[in-house]
Amino acid sequence: MESFPWWSEEQKRLAVEIEAFVKDLMPEAEETWWKREIALDVFQKVAQKGYLGVGIPESYGGKGLGATGAAIAMEVLSLLPGAFYICGASMMGGLHQIREFGSEEQKGRFLPRIARGELGSIAITEPFAGTDASALETTATREGDKYILNGKKRFVTGLGTANRYMLYARTSEDPQKIARHEHLTGFIVEKGMPGFSVEKINEIIGYDNTPNGYLDLDDVPVPVENRIGKEGEGWRVMTSGLNFERVIVAASLLGAFHTAVRTVVGYGQRRIQFGRPTLDLLNNQLKVADLILKLKLSRLATYYSAYLFDLGQDPSVEASVCKVFTTDISIEAMAEAIQVMGGDGVTKFYPLERLLREAKTNQIAGGTSEAIRLVIYRLGLRQMEKDLEWPHRTIHPELGVPVSGKPVKQSQMDEEKLLKLLAEDYRVNPGLYMSRGDLKRLCDVDDETLDGLLTSLEQKKLVKLYRKRKGIELAKATYDGLKKANPPEYYRWYPPWIKKEHIF
Repeated sequence: MESFPWWSEEQKRLAVEIEAFVKDLMPEAEETWWKREIALDVFQKVAQKGYLGVGIPESYGGKGLGATGAAIAMEVLSLLPGAFYICGASMMGGLHQIREFGSEEQKGRFLPRIARGELGSIAITEPFAGTDASALETTATREGDKYILNGKKRFVTGLGTANRYMLYARTSEDPQKIARHEHLTGFIVEKGMPGFSVEKINEIIGYDNTPNGYLDLDDVPVPVENRIGKEGEGWRVMTSGLNFERVIVAASLLGAFHTAVRTVVGYGQRRIQFGRPTLDLLNNQLKVADLILKLKLSRLATYYSAYLFDLGQDPSVEASVCKVFTTDISIEAMAEAIQVMGGDGVTKFYPLERLLREAKTNQIAGGTSEAIRLVIYRLGLRQMEKDLEWPHRTIHPELGVPVSGKPVKQSQMDEEKLLKLLAEDYRVNPGLYMSRGDLKRLCDVDDETLDGLLTSLEQKKLVKLYRKRKGIELAKATYDGLKKANPPEYYRWYPPWIKKEHIF
């Protein structure tokens, strides 16, 4: 495995060690995959090496290698057919949530168990709430020193094999709390709690020998000590956990890219058609180049996101980007890899058929690509706010065209001056409104005064306004407003190559 310059020596050693371990374990994992058996023996061997807890601090029995260590482990463990889903689910099954939001008592109780290899799982989706996770209907009612949970969860990976389940339940019906996303709470629910049972097992594309299905919670008593974070803090706990989960999902696909490149290159070097190896054909070389390109970019995005985690920064945008990018291009990559191999590529005797099916599932796991793109849009705009500031432009006095300029604030603003500003913006951006921010950069007035002036101009039909819930957002001069602000000649401009006879 190629390392990155920012990896520690311990992280580099982990990569070498786990690669050798997985290579030795591969025959057993392949055998269980063909038999469609849950790879419990494989998990036990992975657990004994402590690889599921590499991201846990050493003080709690882990290897202390952070999110980067977890991604390294997941990248290599994903080479094991049929086993990596449960390994990934266990890493996502509360590890990050406990580490970031758990009390010291909870960290001391749960993290050593995870470090020793106890399997876990994550349970968010419900029959009536998927992408709209804030609308989940499982409830948790406080009764003394415990909560009573009722509801159902579905698409839970590793159910039955896992001992702990990180899930979320509704703890309030207060409309104001719901509006503030303060109505959910996170819990660790453990196998064996009364009323907690497996309801149904799914048959899912790509999950050949991995249990995935429904959990039923029927008056399940969960101790207050198993609540992760404060009551009503579940949304924050969930979204933070999803960021970590998305890095782990992206890391799991890196192994698929490695496998695809290795398979098509080795195959193409050995398959003779038209008197030469198929890898000598230019179109196949271009496909392999694209596979390498996708692998390199996916690894860079994934490990950069993990690095931000380890620096203690908020990687919400980066984790979302690496998950969407890696999962979306993996489908195309696996399909192209199969094309290089032709008929052999679609048989189960080579891994590409399985990897293509797994790629589609990963496009949905951890949040659909569409939902995560909305996260990228909203958080990305906030993160890039300074870079996205609309540039101020002004009309060049000689050329008569819009050029970059420095905004000059005007004091003692009145309706006439404000209308002049809006008319001037028409010359620069004739098809656009001015935003409140644009106006504030040019008007030395408070919000109340600005709203009063704009509303008055609107009533006189000199200005058109666009409002949102918070009030006036955008404004532009109407045609009447443009006439009142300046004579018609003020707005005219023609390039020098236009002849006078063409102007009327």
